[in-house]
Amino acid sequence: MRTTIQLFALMLFIFSIGKICQADTTEVKQQIETIIAEIGKKYCPDQRVALWKIEINYQDNDYNLVGETDHPEAVRALTNQIKQTLPAIKIQNLIKILPDETVNGRNFGIVINSVEPLRSGPSVFNDMVTQTLRGLTVEILKSAEGCFLVKTDDGYLGWMEDDRLAVGGDSLKTAWENASKVVYDDFEGIIYSKADRKSMPVADVVLGNRFKMIGKQGQWTHVEIPDGRRGFIPSQMLVSESEYLARTPTAEGIITTAKNLLGRPYLWGANSPKAFDCSGFTQTVYRRNGYLLARDANMQVNQGFAVDTTNLLENLMPGDLLFFGPNPEQINHVAIYIGDYEYIHCSAWVRINSFKPGTANYNDYLLKKLRYVRRIIGK
Repeated sequence: MRTTIQLFALMLFIFSIGKICQADTTEVKQQIETIIAEIGKKYCPDQRVALWKIEINYQDNDYNLVGETDHPEAVRALTNQIKQTLPAIKIQNLIKILPDETVNGRNFGIVINSVEPLRSGPSVFNDMVTQTLRGLTVEILKSAEGCFLVKTDDGYLGWMEDDRLAVGGDSLKTAWENASKVVYDDFEGIIYSKADRKSMPVADVVLGNRFKMIGKQGQWTHVEIPDGRRGFIPSQMLVSESEYLARTPTAEGIITTAKNLLGRPYLWGANSPKAFDCSGFTQTVYRRNGYLLARDANMQVNQGFAVDTTNLLENLMPGDLLFFGPNPEQINHVAIYIGDYEYIHCSAWVRINSFKPGTANYNDYLLKKLRYVRRIIGK
């Protein structure tokens, strides 16, 4: 009888110790998860432009940090903070820093097609999140299922099929950066196989496409697409890349570009002259005029200078960005003010609306949702 009681007591003791250890493990994990969240919020607050997928696992009496990020400084901050907070706990860092081994040194890409979609995952069945343009470069972070996870020149993250890029390492990057390049400065056109509009097409071309310049032939420029194909574009439709990048935005230039895009259709995630979403439209207009806006409306609202909206129509200037939303914390639409109470934006299509009651294009719905105005041109 005594032996049975002793055995039961021992089992109860072991069970209690297990429960205490389990409770301790849970508490430690919760502390680490809190630190992971805090570091992520500080270094990678926006998952559209910064990857932070980190977890803490407990296995075989070991705590393991697992996941991936493209911000090594955030990982250093994370491990330092855990050591300071839990100095007695041994943590193994198994976090992957991107680019990872799947890239195998091919961490640089140049977009081949005139317009290329980026998706939310490594499949054409995933939603389009944004687009990028021929001749723009991307940083390749990892490879999976015939696709690359890339970061575009405006910092956006997305997946692209791997045959849509000219891919390489530092040598390709250096060669492309040092090449003499031209930029297509009209809205849409054709690359011809010969210096003749009757010749066969090589590819389409849109505003902002970049090419390696091969030479001149009369009123034509001989260009090379990043995948090596060559063709001809009328020289009057091109500017040198250095000239294109040196532009300073003016109200006149912004409004002229915007109006030349009237009637173009709306497409979620799009930002080329073929189609836009609202922030893709403003980004395209400003990019052509020498200023790279962030990709989305609730990112663009943090750029430039704030304009007092107390006496709204008195303070607005042509070129100002107008931001709308159901409340100040939810910005979901952007437009460009063009003067005389009117603004241009992409909503179903690129159109002009007015703040002035009684006009045919008055939009009371948007006026009630105007939250912020930001000035990019001047102060």
